[in-house]
Amino acid sequence: MKRPSATKPSLTQLNLTFFTDRDLGKAVPRLLRESGLNVERYFDHFDEGTRVPDNEWLQYAAARQWIALSHDNNIRHDREAIRTVMESSGRLFVLRGKVPSPDLAALFIQAEKTVVEHLTEQRHAFIANVRRTSHRGGVVRAAAEMMLTFDQWKAGRVP
Repeated sequence: MKRPSATKPSLTQLNLTFFTDRDLGKAVPRLLRESGLNVERYFDHFDEGTRVPDNEWLQYAAARQWIALSHDNNIRHDREAIRTVMESSGRLFVLRGKVPSPDLAALFIQAEKTVVEHLTEQRHAFIANVRRTSHRGGVVRAAAEMMLTFDQWKAGRVP
């Protein structure tokens, strides 16, 4: 991991807890922990054989002020899940891409700068995507992009 900036905190310096959903399995949380993050796994709180509805685990994470991480791309269009995030002051990052678990964990770590920006600048609930983006010259970078803020949701914007 890169050295933290003197002016911007790193994810580890923010001392936040991240909650990984069922779709991220066991490898992603382990790899994020190895990178120095505080991570609570879905499987540490819910039975492995049980599929808890999205709105339930999202509420669970938000009630504890944990940052939710998901790999479920459909959650971005689930009105009930979106409402749960917004009404419970949740913060959700959706890790996008059909890649192996180690690459998903690396994607999140590589997007640290923009993840930190969203976490420090947004005072209310939000949903953001974390994915690779292409830039000039064929450079590919990982970044978190805001999908929906609480204010946008309150104003009636629907993704």
